[in-house]
Amino acid sequence: MQPAVVSLCILVSALITFCGFAYESSEQIQRNLNALQMSAEQDYDLSLLPDIRALREQARAQGNKPLQIKALLLEGSIVQHFGDFEDGLNLHQQALQLAEADNNTFLKANTYLAIAHLDIDLESYELAQRYLDKASLLAEQIDDNAQIKADISLWQSRLNMDKGAYRLALKSALVPEVSGIRQETLAQLKLTRSWAHLQLGEYLPAKQILDELDNAGYLVQNQRMRIMSAVQRARVALQSGDFATSIDLAQAGLRDTLGTRFLLFQSQLQWILASAYAQLGDYQQAHRYLKRYAVTEQSLNLQKRNNKLLKLEAQYSLAQQKQALNELERDNAQQAKQIMAHQQQIENARLSQQRWLLIALLAFTLVLVFYWRWQNRRYTKLLESQVAQRTEELAERNKRLQTLSFTDSLTGLSNRHHFFSMIDSTIEVHRQKWQVPQRQQSADLIFVIVDIDHFKNINDSFGHAAGDIVLQDFAEILKQCTRESDILVRWGGEEFLLVMPDMDRAAAHEVTERIRRQVESYPFVVNDQTINCTCSIGFAPFPFDPTQPDKLSWEHVLELADGGLYLAKESHRNAWVGVHTGEEEVQSPAEHMVQNLRSYLQAGKLKTWSNLSDLIYVCNTR
Repeated sequence: MQPAVVSLCILVSALITFCGFAYESSEQIQRNLNALQMSAEQDYDLSLLPDIRALREQARAQGNKPLQIKALLLEGSIVQHFGDFEDGLNLHQQALQLAEADNNTFLKANTYLAIAHLDIDLESYELAQRYLDKASLLAEQIDDNAQIKADISLWQSRLNMDKGAYRLALKSALVPEVSGIRQETLAQLKLTRSWAHLQLGEYLPAKQILDELDNAGYLVQNQRMRIMSAVQRARVALQSGDFATSIDLAQAGLRDTLGTRFLLFQSQLQWILASAYAQLGDYQQAHRYLKRYAVTEQSLNLQKRNNKLLKLEAQYSLAQQKQALNELERDNAQQAKQIMAHQQQIENARLSQQRWLLIALLAFTLVLVFYWRWQNRRYTKLLESQVAQRTEELAERNKRLQTLSFTDSLTGLSNRHHFFSMIDSTIEVHRQKWQVPQRQQSADLIFVIVDIDHFKNINDSFGHAAGDIVLQDFAEILKQCTRESDILVRWGGEEFLLVMPDMDRAAAHEVTERIRRQVESYPFVVNDQTINCTCSIGFAPFPFDPTQPDKLSWEHVLELADGGLYLAKESHRNAWVGVHTGEEEVQSPAEHMVQNLRSYLQAGKLKTWSNLSDLIYVCNTR
């Protein structure tokens, strides 16, 4: 009895220690993320990205969605700051999906603000205003909303500034007299107000705001706002008529921007210098800085154009495909009209020649009657030949249209749309075969899901073009390892679905092992480099339970095959796992069996086939 009590105490102690470790680990991630946030506020630095991505992966492993969202937003703001708007938009969209799944109002509002910031940089002002309005609605639902409202005011004022509505910018950039707002946000609001005053020619209020910021000492820590303050101070001196001071301040600010990415501030400082020198009568220096200003503005305009092109590239491919489909549909409609017109011509020709026949019978001899009939046959055959040709062309175009809608453009395999259009008929044929007793042993319908291992690493390391090449080669391997009667589908991303009719379960083992070996040994060549890839496979037979063939639908069997894929990835990767019934009949409902697959495997109610001997049934992460 005593040894049992001691063992129980040890187990409880270990459990408490594990829970405490998990809690501390989550707290440590939060502290590290806060430190990175503070570093990014001081100066956006690309060297922060590896640490942010590592923290995001740790948060994902722990299932901590709020930390994942914060890490995605921070990473997106940094890459956006360096002009990578495409990746920035993707990261913000991932954060928005997680926030909506987690139903986190605060994080959704912050995500809308981040997307609005990106649209402001891309000069998509209408979209930016929509996201700001969404963030404002969500902010009203948050109790402690001082910071989020201050952020909304900041970006609303920035949007008004970019649109030239300087009075509205002053109105929206009011500094709230409440606590709980970050110092960086307050400083940015004040700088925005100062800039709006300068745009309106009101340099005295702008100077007062800048003096307050200098006394606070925050600008010393943040290079971007320090340079922004230098630009505004030089502008204040220029508007007040102190041209020498304006030149000194602008040159100091220009030196601070050397070797940095702040082209916009360089452009403004060069314009101030050109204006100040012109006012002092030094036209040579004014012309010199004016030329530099023109070159910098040209670079800025090119950068804006490239940013807009990046945003449009993602939309262009889809628009091009839709345009091709619309053109095919228009051509088909035109061909149908032409066929109807030709058919009407045939009918009109027949009626006309019949009328002429009645008239000719009164005047012409029997020879002319035979001649007319010969001409009638000849003309009819010609028109029928034209109709047949047009009909064949229409059928060919319809076939091309169907192929385009049923085929994955990258791999040439069938897509989900094609799969769902024919799976019901395939299942019905299989049921008819299963009703024949002598064919039941060889009439299984095997559902196989194949997934490329670590495919994301390939995209991250070699680029998405390399990933596309790997997907194309992978599809060719699957074609070589399967039969013509098998259904091969690109299921999504790096996942492929294989449906093998008329196959016994033992042969399914051989096919999956052949696929695994072919992928493992195949040299994927990308940019003169060889990439070694592996895959994980899960499969299940239909009907799943031969004693109860109608108990599980094909959708349930597909989920069980996906569960086998998860087991293969969790246990080893580069493996295959098949799920099947045990010797005892399972009486549980199908939904319960699918949702609790691991429990059934542990209890021995369901069994697995695999090339591995050490399958793991208890891990819940993929």
